[in-house]
Amino acid sequence: MRSQRKCDLAAGVFIALLGAVVIVAASQIRGDVEERLPPRTLPYVVGFMTLAGGLGLAVKAYRFRGEDPEIQWPEKDGWVRIGVNLLLLALFTALMDPLGMPITTGLYVAGAIWYMDRKRILTALLTGAGSALVVYYLFIQLLGLTFPLGPLGQ
Repeated sequence: MRSQRKCDLAAGVFIALLGAVVIVAASQIRGDVEERLPPRTLPYVVGFMTLAGGLGLAVKAYRFRGEDPEIQWPEKDGWVRIGVNLLLLALFTALMDPLGMPITTGLYVAGAIWYMDRKRILTALLTGAGSALVVYYLFIQLLGLTFPLGPLGQ
């Protein structure tokens, strides 16, 4: 698989299947009838968006006509960048309960942006803070989703 079209097609199918798995898993989440928003709502949204994005990528790749460009696989620095981002995601998951979703989201977003472009520290900090505020006010306060709050819940 050394061409852009083949990789996009395979990735699109994989992403669509991942979205379908999320949807099936979300349908198993039970919640109280009295809740404003059932706990499965966010996983459903993520699952359907993932499914649609994967299908869109696969269809676009399938319908592509023209010269199929050969892709260059990442060199050492590209693999390091992928590894660091996977490490940041693992840290995000591990720190979500003790620090809470808003704080962990802010740290993750700021850290990922800073790592990708170290010249933009202010942008990274502001975007991280904005993400934390969105998670807290939109998802937790407005929509009433039950994410871990960490120190904010005390």
